[in-house]
Amino acid sequence: MAANPNDEDFDEAPAFIDMNSAVEVPDDTNNEDTMMGDEAMVDDADEALASKLPNLNNESSSSQPVIDQSKATFNSHTDAVYAVASHYDASSHTLSIASGGGDDRAYLHHISTNTATNQLSQTTTPLSHPHTDSISCLAFNTPYITTDVSGKVQKNLLAVGCYDGAIVLYDAANGSLVQVLEGPSDVEWTCFHPKGGTVLLAGSIADGTIWMYHAPSKSCLQVFVGHEGGVTAGAFTPDGKLVASVGQDGTCRVWAPKTGMSKHVFRLMESMGGGDDGSPGPGLTCLAVGGGTDGKLAICGGEDGKAYVVHISGKKLVATLPHFEEQQQQSNGNNNNNNNNNNNGDAMDDDAEAEPRSIEAVGFCPAAIPGTAHWCATGGVDGILKIWNLNTATSGGTAQLRQRCVREDVPSQSAGITRLTWHASLPLVICSYTDGVVGVWDARVGTMVGTLTGHEDMINDMSVSFVEGSGVGVVVTGSDDKMVKMFEYNP
Repeated sequence: MAANPNDEDFDEAPAFIDMNSAVEVPDDTNNEDTMMGDEAMVDDADEALASKLPNLNNESSSSQPVIDQSKATFNSHTDAVYAVASHYDASSHTLSIASGGGDDRAYLHHISTNTATNQLSQTTTPLSHPHTDSISCLAFNTPYITTDVSGKVQKNLLAVGCYDGAIVLYDAANGSLVQVLEGPSDVEWTCFHPKGGTVLLAGSIADGTIWMYHAPSKSCLQVFVGHEGGVTAGAFTPDGKLVASVGQDGTCRVWAPKTGMSKHVFRLMESMGGGDDGSPGPGLTCLAVGGGTDGKLAICGGEDGKAYVVHISGKKLVATLPHFEEQQQQSNGNNNNNNNNNNNGDAMDDDAEAEPRSIEAVGFCPAAIPGTAHWCATGGVDGILKIWNLNTATSGGTAQLRQRCVREDVPSQSAGITRLTWHASLPLVICSYTDGVVGVWDARVGTMVGTLTGHEDMINDMSVSFVEGSGVGVVVTGSDDKMVKMFEYNP
């Protein structure tokens, strides 16, 4: 699957950010005018998301009580929980959880296990910054921390991103405020550099920019400009040498962190165009990186019901995965039926256009899992999880569909997928759904091998940590029911 990149087209960027060559960008975003209209923009975004999700049968779900299988529940929020992040520290048997929601508040939770009694104790710390809009994203740098060149261990940080434009850094141990970073408006996502955890990325759903910060010096290193719409997702590549991002403009863009220059643009959905009323065409919704034997594959999920796999360094479209299944009217060969089909063609097209088809979650199977090389997964608002084998993909064409995973406990398309995560060491995929359920699927045979229940409304975000050596998955979820829950899944 590896491709030979053109060396002349790529920076030889080091795995670590070179602070001597970094350029500090002045922060001029304190102008209050830049924040005007944020409230209306968030309302529009909420309406757009609601229009993509299937309607839930609330009557049937309320007729039976939900069995709460969670190990811990936090009810600190007074509105829907939109974002969660977690990290499990095996040395101290402590799970750190961050949560943020529509109440404009963020919290830091800790769950500790007494190994002698196997009892759990939990604490909650309200985070102090006074936000004026919904919390959109959270990230811990703890998994990436190393000692710097001086031998000093970097601080454990929690980054909180908000639609009010603030990016706030806290001490992940005690929740004390470290720094408030100003940059893009309407922060949609944030993530830390995988080599050291001192560099932070943040992307805007409003102005289409991506900002990169150096946390210890509290300075902005780069601003990546090029997306022609909101940036919906982004990440560093596993080696830290490149940045990939996807946006509402239907492009996947590759950036050089050292220079801030665009290395390549994959115009994956350019041909889709916009509507006759001037509305934008379908965009890209989600992103995962680190696929392939060389770790240079990225997969992008689209509102058009397709996923696109690209080779970042090779500037190549590897595969197009048709996740959404067009509904075809059955015909028995009767001429009358054929005529009826022709007469009703316009109505069928209108129905097809109205049918939700967006892919909301994508992910690569870890390369270390035996027998699953080049596997990836897509999950959509149609509630279907699909497992693909990229090893069979032709250049830009489709790949082998290995499994089509559909829940049998709910009506077709009544519960969409919101997030998915591959198990770290087993061929399992963990999915969260709009009906508040977490499902665990065996990717080899396409069967559901476990469910985790407790939420009474849609799960908006999910974070999964794994206990090394045991295979136990610690699943943290945030829901429209205002709750944050922690589950354990032991395969």
